[in-house]
Amino acid sequence: MGSGGRESTGSDFPSILGSDGDIDLTGGLASPAKDARPTTRPSGDAWVIDRDRRSLPPPPAAESLPPSLLALASDETETSNRDEVHREIADRFALGDYVAALSAAELQLGRQPEDDEIRRYAESSRERLEVRYATRIGSLDYVFNVSVPTSKIKWLGLDPQAAFLLSLVDGQTSVDEVLDLCQMGRLEALRVFTELLDAKAIERVA
Repeated sequence: MGSGGRESTGSDFPSILGSDGDIDLTGGLASPAKDARPTTRPSGDAWVIDRDRRSLPPPPAAESLPPSLLALASDETETSNRDEVHREIADRFALGDYVAALSAAELQLGRQPEDDEIRRYAESSRERLEVRYATRIGSLDYVFNVSVPTSKIKWLGLDPQAAFLLSLVDGQTSVDEVLDLCQMGRLEALRVFTELLDAKAIERVA
């Protein structure tokens, strides 16, 4: 009398027993064929992708690079930065923005005092600004007087140097003499003088 169960050798379904006797619910389908070629296609599973990414070796630290490569990278970066600063200063100067050109040039000279090209831009910008301020004043031989009441001078918001310059404007001292007496750089003194003139804090008397 035959058994009611179907013989495993005659079953149409794959056995759930693996070759090692363990239960294999995939029926052997999960095991790759011996002659199957491995694929390098990445998994679509985000967790798997992130796991693979985190398993990659980190890039070499800068300290691990040879000194020659470190020096080369540093030189290339420095040259690139210097060229960029040069272009910016040249553009500002060409546009007549001498204040910005001078400010950038002085900052660069603080880093690289030997930069002769930038030094020339700084000197030229300073000269152009002095001419601009002197033209705004009219003549350095002119004499100005304070046109703001003493009680309102504090509302001008002057710093100590500018306040001292204003105190020298007395209706008798020429602009050139004020510039010599104010203990400020000539360009800075000219700038402050023109700002006082624009603010109508001073007026020409002679």
